[in-house]
Amino acid sequence: MPPSVANPFPFWFSMEDAHDWQQQDEYAHRRWVEEYAMTEATKLAIWEQVEKTDPSYTKPFNRGGGFKGTATNATYLAKRATEVFGPMGLGWGLDILDESLMEGAPLDDRGTRELIHKVRVKLWYRYQEQRGEVVQFGQTTFVGKNRHGLFTDEEAPKKSLTDGMSKCLSLLGFSADIHLGRYDDNKYVQEITAEFREKQEAEARKAAPKVDEAQLKELQQLLKETQTDAKKFHRFFKVASLKELPEADFDRAKRMLVKKKETAT
Repeated sequence: MPPSVANPFPFWFSMEDAHDWQQQDEYAHRRWVEEYAMTEATKLAIWEQVEKTDPSYTKPFNRGGGFKGTATNATYLAKRATEVFGPMGLGWGLDILDESLMEGAPLDDRGTRELIHKVRVKLWYRYQEQRGEVVQFGQTTFVGKNRHGLFTDEEAPKKSLTDGMSKCLSLLGFSADIHLGRYDDNKYVQEITAEFREKQEAEARKAAPKVDEAQLKELQQLLKETQTDAKKFHRFFKVASLKELPEADFDRAKRMLVKKKETAT
């Protein structure tokens, strides 16, 4: 007997069986969609945590040939990595795979040539119980020439190591807004500057000493007497409750409420 229009399943399927089967199929599909979305989100989990750069830790630079750009403070990058992965040496670290000196362009007519220190490094990290690795190169001019004449940079190995670390972290998304050229847009720089300033102010307010018990009771009484909307009052001072009000804001808060009380009488 062929399947009927009313029941598009084989004859041994009852309508109840068919309904259960459809529910299971829909559940499996929804679960697949949720797992896929979670997987897609996980792919950029690190990137989205670290892509924005605090302008306070950047500076412009110029190189030969008219090349301009924005450099990020290496210690700032290390701090950001520590925030995400944990202390260096435990949650992340840098291993030197090999290093060498490469000859570059001639510097004079006596056969002196530029020397470039090159290092290949592996940055490893632990994230959500998994270990990851990134390999990159770092390089710095060891022997070169500037407007003052020939020079030797004794800190070239350290600079190369820092360069390699920064490049490894950039592939994980650290300071991606700089590497994607967003810092070339003045509007973006203004927006990100304001964003980090607000964040720093919020952190400072959170760490600041709060009103004591006596001050808290005084403000609560004034709020009650003036019939002030507590939520709006909290929002004005950027706190979730009066208990979080910084001690430095107490006098201002009290003045506002006292003035409102006097105006009403």
